[in-house]
Amino acid sequence: MPSESPSFGQHIETNWASPLRPMNHPNRRDFIQAIGSSAAVATAYRLSGSWLSAQSNSNPAIPDSLFRAIDFDPLPISHADEVLLPKGFHHEVLISRGARLNERGDTFGDDNDFIAILPRGDSEGWLWVNHESTDAVFLLEAAATPDRLTQEVMGRYLQSMGGSCIRISKNRKGVWRPLLPDPRNFRLTGHTPNIPFTGPAAGTSWLKGAKTAVGSVANCGGAVTPWGTIITAEENVFAVYGDPEQGDPPTLVNRYFDRPPEHYGYLVEVDPDTGEFWKHTALGRFAHENIVFATAKDGRLVGYMGDDRVRQCLYKYISRDRFDPAAGKTNRRLLHDGTIYVADTNKGRWIPLDPTQQRPLAAARFDRARICVHTRTAAMMCGGTPHGRPEGITRNGETGEVFISLSSHPYTSSNAWVDPNRPINLAGAIAKLKESGKDPGALDFSFSIHLMSGQDTGLAWPDNLSFITDQHLMICSDYKGHYPPGPRSTHGVFGNNLLTIAPLVGPNAGRVQRFASAPREAEFASPILTPDQRELWVSVQHPGEGSTSAETLISHWPQGGKAWPRSSVIAIARNT
Repeated sequence: MPSESPSFGQHIETNWASPLRPMNHPNRRDFIQAIGSSAAVATAYRLSGSWLSAQSNSNPAIPDSLFRAIDFDPLPISHADEVLLPKGFHHEVLISRGARLNERGDTFGDDNDFIAILPRGDSEGWLWVNHESTDAVFLLEAAATPDRLTQEVMGRYLQSMGGSCIRISKNRKGVWRPLLPDPRNFRLTGHTPNIPFTGPAAGTSWLKGAKTAVGSVANCGGAVTPWGTIITAEENVFAVYGDPEQGDPPTLVNRYFDRPPEHYGYLVEVDPDTGEFWKHTALGRFAHENIVFATAKDGRLVGYMGDDRVRQCLYKYISRDRFDPAAGKTNRRLLHDGTIYVADTNKGRWIPLDPTQQRPLAAARFDRARICVHTRTAAMMCGGTPHGRPEGITRNGETGEVFISLSSHPYTSSNAWVDPNRPINLAGAIAKLKESGKDPGALDFSFSIHLMSGQDTGLAWPDNLSFITDQHLMICSDYKGHYPPGPRSTHGVFGNNLLTIAPLVGPNAGRVQRFASAPREAEFASPILTPDQRELWVSVQHPGEGSTSAETLISHWPQGGKAWPRSSVIAIARNT
């Protein structure tokens, strides 16, 4: 969706890309995307694709469950600068950009995205929140002119990304809430030193001989491992450091922080109990949206992954060894050694990216290390099917079906779909993948489009996916707003970005129901139920992102008045 304003990078040097969003970088959906993830969160040793579905299936009769019934009246279209919910629901802001996490000076980063809750007992636990990017105008609280993008500002830009790990507990009312500040809270940032690489590429020439990396950036979606740690997904890292494999040029960050682009674009594991981090190269390098874990019938660990960029592929990772529930966190070794498969959705097959099985890889002298770093190149060489931005992925534990958001389906050079039969430009679809025998370890599958965007379905630009029951899919939208909204634009017809529910069966199947509407320019990301199912926590990401100065703020959410907008995590609950 091209910007109406020129790229800020064009005002600096034509051969340097801007790493920041503030000046309406053209085609935001291709470059710096504020995108969410699936709400895939599981308790330790639980191999469910989603905390939402796991809890709903295991506790179907919880009387206080937020979604004890899908009984709300769908919202009308809104362009208001507020979070709107159906009658009978309310929300509370839990934490916003800049909040103090501890006495060491750590603060909550920007563009909060993926959320995970890890209980550690009945009344305590961890909250993990990703931080994807930021706008220079919000760092400066002023217009982002070229002279202001100094090394200090670039350093703050990197500091704003990564993730926040926050202690949570039940308060006197029995409701889960973050503990702020708390000495145990900590940050992962773009400056975090000595993050170890694991897997085939560690220490090889494809990583410039490095065994560790500095920082984690562009953190979009994620998951919780079956052994109770976090996975945070590095997505649009090319907008931070460039990417020679794809021909993406260096950025302003490279000018001040000379770090190899090949050190970014991985799934990063975080142990909240120890504060340790690992970058797992065996899972490949690309624009990771999220990962959804499952186990094959033979016990091996499986992870489904999407590459959120136009004309890129779907992937699956299968570990060499089997998952052992009794082994606890030593199961981490399963992410060190395995095979990456790319999906050929035309023929319904998973293709192993293995030079011993693929002649093109052997002929090009691709070893396992290079496959882990140049995964996209290997995938195209072997016949992977390109799609329009495979984003959020979730798996229905009851049926074994894997659902995928294709945010730009069918893709075009402009990353937009023009339907001649409808008065607006739309993009996106939700696809469904069914593997043989409901076995995540199977190498053949059927592939179909489950739900297309359109006014008849109510779907547009689908992003995050998760199940609230095995028959109800929750969908977050992500499209660019324009003020005032054009009558023929996606924003004009669908209103602000939405949190919707799509029944898979019954009379309302095939249509989405609007449950929540976001503030101006914001999107919802990573909805997740608390362990007691009384609240839905969700990220409200990048409100007012198109603002270029204090005088042109598009949003003032959540504080209102003339306040600067702040990405925040909110809790949604029923009225009592």
